[in-house]
Amino acid sequence: MRDGQSGELSGNNLAKTVRSFFIVAIAYYLGAEIAFLVGTLSDKIFAPFWPPNVVLFCALVLSPPRQWWIYILAVLPAHVAAELQVGMPIAQLFVAFVTNCLVAAINAFALQWLKVGSPWFGNIRNATAYVFVTAFLGPGLCAFGGAFVQILGGGSIDDYGLYWARWYASNALGSLTLGPLALICLEKIPFSIVSPVRRRLEALLIAIVLALTCIVAFEQVPTIATGYVPALLYLPLPIIVWAAVRFGAKGASGAIMVVSLVLIWRTLNGPSPFVVGSAEANVFAMQLFLIGLSTPILLLGSAIEETRHAETVTRDREARISVAAASSSVGLWQYEIATGAFWATDYCRKLFDLPADAPLSLDRLLRRIHPNDFKAASAAFRSAIMRAAPLEIEFRVQGMDDGVHWISARAQPIFGESGEPTAMTGAFGDTTSRKMAEADADMQRQEIAHLMRVSMLGELSGGLAHELTQPLTAILSNAQAGKILLAGGKKNLEEIGNIFDDIITEDGRAGEVIHRLRGLLKKGEIKYEAIDMNELIGSTLRLLHSELIDRRISVSDDKAVDLPLTKGDPIQLQQILLNLFMNAMDAMDGVVPTRRAISVSTAMTQEGGVEVRISDCGTGLPPSQEQHVFQPFFTTKKRGLGLGLPICASIMKLHGGSLSLQNNVSDGATAIFRLPPVGA
Repeated sequence: MRDGQSGELSGNNLAKTVRSFFIVAIAYYLGAEIAFLVGTLSDKIFAPFWPPNVVLFCALVLSPPRQWWIYILAVLPAHVAAELQVGMPIAQLFVAFVTNCLVAAINAFALQWLKVGSPWFGNIRNATAYVFVTAFLGPGLCAFGGAFVQILGGGSIDDYGLYWARWYASNALGSLTLGPLALICLEKIPFSIVSPVRRRLEALLIAIVLALTCIVAFEQVPTIATGYVPALLYLPLPIIVWAAVRFGAKGASGAIMVVSLVLIWRTLNGPSPFVVGSAEANVFAMQLFLIGLSTPILLLGSAIEETRHAETVTRDREARISVAAASSSVGLWQYEIATGAFWATDYCRKLFDLPADAPLSLDRLLRRIHPNDFKAASAAFRSAIMRAAPLEIEFRVQGMDDGVHWISARAQPIFGESGEPTAMTGAFGDTTSRKMAEADADMQRQEIAHLMRVSMLGELSGGLAHELTQPLTAILSNAQAGKILLAGGKKNLEEIGNIFDDIITEDGRAGEVIHRLRGLLKKGEIKYEAIDMNELIGSTLRLLHSELIDRRISVSDDKAVDLPLTKGDPIQLQQILLNLFMNAMDAMDGVVPTRRAISVSTAMTQEGGVEVRISDCGTGLPPSQEQHVFQPFFTTKKRGLGLGLPICASIMKLHGGSLSLQNNVSDGATAIFRLPPVGA
């Protein structure tokens, strides 16, 4: 011990461990005694399940594996004392103890390995793992050894399969009836604290009604026709389901326990529907019935728990989102495509001037749109929903006081696991103030634009005239020459054909001037030309200006002043730049905004070409995978396709250049691409 505080902590842990040691030993012994008592009420057969195994399992699954030996050591004397009391031989006693410990350890280890914990039956994953491990996997494996307990007690080896089935059913039934109730009671929040008195009274009433119903349903009355027996067995089912619906996993496990106790009592001490032969056969039939009943009921209770938890979380999130959205003057909404259900925050009512008690629906909101904007806005909403496409629109809303205010609407589709659209979610924002400011600014812009048009008219007209005068003059000259030839009676078809060819050529030159600006917006052939890389980087960053601001990313550049021109297709090279900049921005999504920065630099290579470096401060590339990023469909993004970098690498290869990525010394990664000199 280093100090008194650590010594006190160790002392507390030791006292807790010692207390747990004796509690587990006593509970194990009492469980065995109860099992013997229940099994010998009819003096025919032992208990249908073995509670001590559940006790040991709970002790192991709730403690770290390094402490398991303590609890196994604790139950050893309890097991010996209980078994010797009924005259079990030493060899049989030893095999029983080993198999009991083995099934408890396998169940506990598997659940801890699967990270199943409290709340044990709070979701369907935990419940499914518990049922599969403790009711099928663990007992099924350990039954191969447990079957020898009865063989060592005088059973025939020829009945090994029967003994295996009995040992399996006994342990599986214990895990499904006692195990869930024990784990729920051992959870950190006791049931009595979180449940008001009326809830406890309701639970007690359900238990009493269920017990009475089971007594009637499991009574073997000779006057009842055989065909009605299945109907009687299903009689408790509505009450069991009701318990699960009202109390979730607690109600399901409690109902299973009530049904099990009543049915065991009936099977061992009186006539019951499970009369198929010997006492052992009757009990085995009852065990199979309870195993089949317990499994779906436990899963149902867990599904209800998970659903309720999800609803609670959703309500809390909606409340927080509503407050946050209202604080930022934004109204959130969601439209379910399949059902037409519409949800919106209270702030949406305020934006559309709807009464607080008025039911919300998308049609009701759309009817509040100004008549002049209703047709276009309504069509945009319905088109976006039908095509599952993003929506961005602004419209006016007629207020209750005959006032008009502007609202902007943005929406995105939500896709399910199958890829089909399930909903549209978006936000409404009041843009009245911005619209008024834009209207004032627009008047000023119109005046300034008029002056600019007047001042630029000469320059623009001169430039267009210079580009268009030559082809138009050539067209006019050729047309006049052709007319002169025809007027003079000279019908030289070859010369006239040449004139038409010249007209077509010059018309193409004029069309090239007009269509040049459309080159970036349409597909076309690759055209290599001299490129100023510094200028191309600048224009690319201008395209990304809004995105950089939205993501709060700063950009620093170190461009070479004497950078030589390179040769290539500007559209494709700009595609590479856009892709690398977007990758750098995506890599910094998890970085605090104050550290988000991109640096870009240009330099001349030793061969006289151009080198561009784009660095970020993001998470970097996975170790030893710098080259794998260029393989098709390899991606480090959650929603990436893994095609961007391979396409960029292919474009660089066509240009005779190279593209590589490498991690930085500290944070982030750097993309480097090189282009050869113009004459290469």
